[in-house]
Amino acid sequence: MPDSQPQPPHSPSPSGPADRGSLLLSGARLTDGRTVDVRLHGGRIEAVGTAGSLTPRRTLGSLPPGGVPGPGPRPGSDGHLNPGGHLDLGGYLLLPAPADPHVHADTALTADA
Repeated sequence: MPDSQPQPPHSPSPSGPADRGSLLLSGARLTDGRTVDVRLHGGRIEAVGTAGSLTPRRTLGSLPPGGVPGPGPRPGSDGHLNPGGHLDLGGYLLLPAPADPHVHADTALTADA
């Protein structure tokens, strides 16, 4: 079953999310009660640390002309975060994506090959 084999990570396209910088989720609470910061970059989790330990990562693609970052990122007029954004999740619970890992062993063992 080729679908069940681990797949190598996809390299982001030049115009994909990786060019948009990173997103810092700060102050999120885990199910065990710990509060953490999570930095996302290129559509993947890049770093997890204790609350207040991470900063947004800026890439050359996310810097304004002249290469000097301005004041902290803020949502734009359309409500979307700017590159190198920060989202305060204080008071919110951070959960993993839902998954349904159950199997039907009865049909797997009795199916004709």
